[in-house]
Amino acid sequence: MSRSNNRVIAVTMGDPCGVGPEVTAAALDALSSVKGHDFIVIGNEDILRRYFRKKASFVSVVHVAGTNKTAHRPGKPSAAAGLDSLLYLKQAVKLLSSGVAGALVTAPVSKEWVIPFSPDFKGHTTFLAQAFSCRNVEMLFVADDLRVVLATRHVPVKELPSQVTAARVCSVVTTANAFLRERYSIRRPRIAVCGLNPHAGEGGHMGREEITRIIPAIRKLRATGLDVKGPFPADTVFEPHIRERFDLIVSMYHDQGLPFLKASYFDRLVNVTAGLPFVRTSPAHGTAFDIAGRSKADPGSMKAAIEQAMEIM
Repeated sequence: MSRSNNRVIAVTMGDPCGVGPEVTAAALDALSSVKGHDFIVIGNEDILRRYFRKKASFVSVVHVAGTNKTAHRPGKPSAAAGLDSLLYLKQAVKLLSSGVAGALVTAPVSKEWVIPFSPDFKGHTTFLAQAFSCRNVEMLFVADDLRVVLATRHVPVKELPSQVTAARVCSVVTTANAFLRERYSIRRPRIAVCGLNPHAGEGGHMGREEITRIIPAIRKLRATGLDVKGPFPADTVFEPHIRERFDLIVSMYHDQGLPFLKASYFDRLVNVTAGLPFVRTSPAHGTAFDIAGRSKADPGSMKAAIEQAMEIM
């Protein structure tokens, strides 16, 4: 993992029936005065043309379509759209692997409609990790100076106690720490680790995962020289007077950290993948089929994703 001299950013437009095409076009329109980067948008050129108002010379489009006979309709998800979403990603992998692009921004896709064509598809993060043979890849969410990494990703709540292990916590923190040093130039990241249970277990009265797994992981990480503290109760760690003391918060599961982030920073929250050999970012929202094509989609998160990629690539 290192900074690239390649300033070309590939952008996949996401599900052609979702809000991806319109937020992609709106975000790039808003960045029309940008200098020092070029963009390759991968998607359906006919659809993108509907939304671009002032497409600048720094944007080129790679047209990809499973079939030229398919007419994708906003808000009407389909198997054809799922297939095309997957084809956009595969084209992006080719551009990154060949060195044509140095970073990737992905608009949202629908797992439900991609899975029929890729049964093991669990989302962009896992797909890219497999495509580039990366073992330790993590989901990091960034909004302003706040960064949160997930110790587990899309895991059913009933499985969390078995998934939150000392080894897992150590792996996530180590990967995220290296990423912050490399991409954000933070010499010694200050890291706060959340507990799994309410009130971080209250000394074992509300669960023992903190005692048997999380605290041992923190001790092991500190022994290697990392600046790690915790476990903190998740209901207070996001208080300004606490979070401002840290460069990263480690959330034990998806719905522990993301509700606060999305409620507070929805229009500028970015999903950043740590551990890939290139920068990959995305907006922190889904396909939003219900508002697709109605000029209601907020491009703020997509714009922030592109800006984040430009900043750290």
